[in-house]
Amino acid sequence: MPAERYISQLDALADRSEVFAYTPEQVTAFLEAFNKLAGLAYMGGTVSTRGQHLVCVELASLQAHHRGGMGTRAVNGAVISGLFDCGLGVAGLLQFPGKRCGTAELSVKFLRPVLGEQVRVYAATIKAADNVAFVEGVLFSGNALCATASGMVATSAGKADN
Repeated sequence: MPAERYISQLDALADRSEVFAYTPEQVTAFLEAFNKLAGLAYMGGTVSTRGQHLVCVELASLQAHHRGGMGTRAVNGAVISGLFDCGLGVAGLLQFPGKRCGTAELSVKFLRPVLGEQVRVYAATIKAADNVAFVEGVLFSGNALCATASGMVATSAGKADN
């Protein structure tokens, strides 16, 4: 199945939940700041949105420090998990303006080795409640679906520190 079809299915699932709770201007400002985080910058990733439901995390050019899975050129599972944590975490966080959020649960299914030269994760909130968002994501290298993930993003009782 082509990548675009999986992404459309994820977007359709997200349509049942509310769109990002942030305004478009707030999303833009948040992503601008988020993309400057040292860990994301070191990894070489960027986070963007696609429409009003999907978060995209992209590694446009895989480097040596991304590789080494199973002693091969495959992307390491820790990198894949980190990309999902980032994508699903941001998708959930965008449901809770002004609140601290974190990934409370993350389940990754590795379907095939990631051997391409770039990676994209698409993530969406499937259902949000007062203090938790249920999130799902897919990871592609080229048009190949290589992994899927699901999880929960939870809020804390306090306000976010800016």
